[in-house]
Amino acid sequence: MFGGLSNHDVAVELRALFPEALPEGIEQSPDPFDVLEHATQFGDLATRVEERLGQLEIRAVAAAPATPGTTDVLDVLQRRGVSVVIVSNNSEAAVRAYLNTTSLEALVQGVSARTSGELAELKPSPFLLQQAITNIKADAAECVMIGDSTTDIQAAHAAGTAVIAYVNKPGKRDRFTPHKPSAIIEHMTDLLGDESALT
Repeated sequence: MFGGLSNHDVAVELRALFPEALPEGIEQSPDPFDVLEHATQFGDLATRVEERLGQLEIRAVAAAPATPGTTDVLDVLQRRGVSVVIVSNNSEAAVRAYLNTTSLEALVQGVSARTSGELAELKPSPFLLQQAITNIKADAAECVMIGDSTTDIQAAHAAGTAVIAYVNKPGKRDRFTPHKPSAIIEHMTDLLGDESALT
């Protein structure tokens, strides 16, 4: 999401909404979700911060780089009759804007993403993943989560699904391995050579 508009820039904009000085850890954090989590202590401010984060996510969509191989994989999955749901801590509006911008809407059956500032529902909680599974009327054992973060792996384990970790940056393999994903890939099209990952 933030390949063009950086996490750090978004966090800076969110911090500007606070009327008082922030703890050093929040002031220095490059993670917008750290700022949003801190905002939950301040009632209405949390709503404003979450709304602003959603606006910035939508703005980021215009500059977000495509993940190489994604369209090829989605095309194959659709031909095989495999349902695909996007599960994201980013706002649902931003995810749908991205799908529309990239003309991928027709290849995706649903979106399970953030619709409020209720952080307890976000990954590593299994809530969004369980919601996605319910919406396509599937069983967890039939599903595979493909994710590029530790929280994706943790959410999948908690939901009872297999999980394929996507290593798209240096150092991620070492970070992911202790969390025991079902498999690790370095390119999205690696999925196409593994029938067991797609059925």
